[in-house]
Amino acid sequence: MVPTQIKAITVDENDEHRLAIRTVDLGPALQGEITIRITAVSLNRGETKRALTTSVTGTRPGWDFAGIVEDTNGVVGAPIVGTRVVGLLAIGSWCERIHVPLDSISVIPQGVSDAQAACLPLAGLTALHALRKGGFLLGKKVLINGASGGVGQMAIQLAASAGAVVYSHIRSANQKKLVEESTSGAVIIGTSMNEAQPYGAFDIILDSLGGSALSAALGMLKKNGTCITIGASESSQITFDSNVLFYDSPGASLRSMHVFHEISAAGSMSDDLAILLSLVEKGKLKINIGVEEAWTKISAVAEALIERKFSGKAVLHLSPSWIRSR
Repeated sequence: MVPTQIKAITVDENDEHRLAIRTVDLGPALQGEITIRITAVSLNRGETKRALTTSVTGTRPGWDFAGIVEDTNGVVGAPIVGTRVVGLLAIGSWCERIHVPLDSISVIPQGVSDAQAACLPLAGLTALHALRKGGFLLGKKVLINGASGGVGQMAIQLAASAGAVVYSHIRSANQKKLVEESTSGAVIIGTSMNEAQPYGAFDIILDSLGGSALSAALGMLKKNGTCITIGASESSQITFDSNVLFYDSPGASLRSMHVFHEISAAGSMSDDLAILLSLVEKGKLKINIGVEEAWTKISAVAEALIERKFSGKAVLHLSPSWIRSR
């Protein structure tokens, strides 16, 4: 029987670390939802930063999760009880149990661990949908800004698998080992996106910083090239010379991509998650996990993530068997 109360990571403004495990109510599953017992979650910088700064008491963060089907609730087509699955919620996955619709999950193949799977949903789907907006990739020159980040590492590997000539822009030389294997063009090191100028022009540029980086990117596109913006961690304001697009790069375009909008428009994320899981199982998509801890260590891991004390993804385990093995 599914319990009516569970433990969940919750924002508590009165707690010195702002994130604490509290007891919360688990309402009944809605029609079409199955119940998942969570075994692992991964942390993303956006959700973690909000939880540590602006979210109010009672907010339950969490996007990515991996777990085990605990109750199908009679949903037709649901994986059988005991099946390992991975998925994405808009909020609230950092907890012991959740109810989710079928189109929010995909079955984890035998050769993929729960930790690997938990790192895929947000970063992997963001990279996949963003690259799709660039069109056919075979032989195209693709520049990935922020290539050492979670989305960036996924993007360079997916682009390389699709036959693109991949250029990776990173800010520090010590990040080079994270990107060089999938970078068939060049690894470009520098604090400014302008460092990529000598390697252009590019058919496709994926930018996650906004501000001056996005402004520079718009000046490095080929004719009919595409720049896809997926974030504005540097700044939401940009200035650029529009004549560059008219005369130097005619037909070039700027497109935005927000992963939750893309998922909503598609109606399901199951098939795309299955694609990513298959690539991981075949060794074509490698997951760089920087930290793995029990979920009781949420405060320390969250702070280390925001302070960039490690590279790669952060995974928290809820599985008693994993915790006992440490």
